[in-house]
Amino acid sequence: MGTKADFTEILSKKEEVAAVFPLQEHWPPLSNLDLLLPPVDVGVFFCCKKQEAFGDSISFGSLVSVLKKAMAQALVSYYVFAGEVVPNTVGEPELVCNNRGVDFVEAYADVELQNLDLHNPDESIEGKLVPQKKHGVLWVQV
Repeated sequence: MGTKADFTEILSKKEEVAAVFPLQEHWPPLSNLDLLLPPVDVGVFFCCKKQEAFGDSISFGSLVSVLKKAMAQALVSYYVFAGEVVPNTVGEPELVCNNRGVDFVEAYADVELQNLDLHNPDESIEGKLVPQKKHGVLWVQV
C-alpha cells in the first residue's frame, strides 16, 4: 500500500500549444463506441531533474522550449489532439478539430520521484501531478 506524499506543486506557466501549421476546421464522426463509453481524460506529465542537475548542457527552460516545438510539429499529423469535444445540437459529444491547442503546463513540486507510489496514484499524489483537464482533448504537464 502506498503512503500519501506530502508535497506542494507550484504552477509556473500555463499556455496552449497549437499545430505549427494552420489546419482547416472539421468535425470527424465519432463511433457508436465513442458515444457509449464514458469520456476518458488523456494527460501526460514529464518529470525532469532539478535545474542544477542539468549543468552547462541544457537548462530547464531550453528543455521545455524543445518539448513545445516538438509538440507543435507533432500536432500537424495528430491534429485531433489539438481539438476539443463539444456537445452537438442533440447534446451528444462531438469532436471539433479546430487547432485550439493542447494545454501545456510548467510546474514544480518539492518531492523526490522515489517517494511517490506511481502504481497507486490516488493514494500517493492525490491528483496533484495530474490536474483535471478543463478544455481540449489532451494536456501536458512538465
